[in-house]
Amino acid sequence: MFQSLLQSTDPLTVVAVGLTLCAVVAAVLRRKVKPAVEITCRALIARLVPHLPGPLRRSARRCRNRIEGETARAVLVTAAAAGIAWLAADTLHLVAPVLAAISATLSVQMSSHASVREGAQRLVGTLAGIAVAVVVWGAFGVSEWAIAVIAGCGLALGRLLRLGEGSATVPLTSLGILVGGTAVTEAFVWQRVAATVLGIVVGVILSPLVSGMTPLERARRKLAHLSTEIATLLGRLGAGVRDGYDRDQATGWLARSRELDEDLQDAVAAVAELTKQARWSLTTSVARVTPLDETLRALEHGVHQVNSVARSMFDATATPGAPGVPAQIGQVLATAADAFAVHAALVADSRADAVHDTGNLHDLLNGLREERRRTLREVRTKVDDTGVLVLTGSIITDIDRMAGSLERSAPALAVGVREPGPGIPAVSEVLPAVRLIWEKALSR
Repeated sequence: MFQSLLQSTDPLTVVAVGLTLCAVVAAVLRRKVKPAVEITCRALIARLVPHLPGPLRRSARRCRNRIEGETARAVLVTAAAAGIAWLAADTLHLVAPVLAAISATLSVQMSSHASVREGAQRLVGTLAGIAVAVVVWGAFGVSEWAIAVIAGCGLALGRLLRLGEGSATVPLTSLGILVGGTAVTEAFVWQRVAATVLGIVVGVILSPLVSGMTPLERARRKLAHLSTEIATLLGRLGAGVRDGYDRDQATGWLARSRELDEDLQDAVAAVAELTKQARWSLTTSVARVTPLDETLRALEHGVHQVNSVARSMFDATATPGAPGVPAQIGQVLATAADAFAVHAALVADSRADAVHDTGNLHDLLNGLREERRRTLREVRTKVDDTGVLVLTGSIITDIDRMAGSLERSAPALAVGVREPGPGIPAVSEVLPAVRLIWEKALSR
């Protein structure tokens, strides 16, 4: 009965209803099911791990460290998108449903906005490729000259259209038409465009499942993670100075401080994606992106400063005759680690008490400056070695710069900031004005 109902229903209606159900299921999975599943899995793992054999625990830990959650979700979501796109194209009786599957596979991104952007570039590239094929086929026919002209002109056209990585779509589409020997008719163009658009729609619907969060949540998560990593490293440096450390430990800390650049690049990419998405979002205003961009700049400076501290501590052990780091610096580094930890919590939770948490951060920064003054007095009183005093001043200067970055009072944060020029207003900025004009028109 169900099969006969599907056969008697218009294929376009079946596909539209099916894609709508996919969108609803994806929204429910991301907002309701995913958090519950994560909490349940964490609780189950916490109960099972203590009872597992040692070799099995180590194998599970290695697998977890090598396979990222986002990578596993991207594989599953991409596979599902390809299957759904192929099924939808086959239901619509398109000639080449595999094109829809390919388009869906390439359209799955970390967010719906990124998927729309990449899909739009691919659609423009497809249309441009068909146009190049029509012109070259009519002028040269199928020959080695046609292949050369298509490859060169198609790639140049993609660059002129500013398609970015999608520039290769133009010559690939044209060459695919020539290889297949397909006549470029109106039906062929419609079929190819429809399959591409269908794949893009499926990719847009399922893309939010890859990261499991909105671009705003993802940006907050990446920034909080970076701040937490800085706090962790500063805590290790402080403990090492207090308890004593050797060259191997200093080497590991210096290597870790340089690895923070990878976390920084992840945060930069997340904030950049949020900035692009906010210009077209109905819910995320550009004003909500500005504080996160300022946070990114502050953490970028923090990464440079902690790298400088780790380098100073490494040189103190690796260079013969170099002055050692006084133990009094350890408490200053520990206080700086606490400040970055509180900053991470403040960035991660948008629903937290901003006034209370910001007050805690300022209290810690004030305590950091007081600890810095006390340490300087103590070192100057007890140490006569000029080299130790210079090294202490260098580390203290780096810590002062960290405090200024977290407090947003460092003048260096304003260097290189581009002032927003005139441009098209964001959608979230236009809607309130449109709504106000509409209300005034109704009241009249």
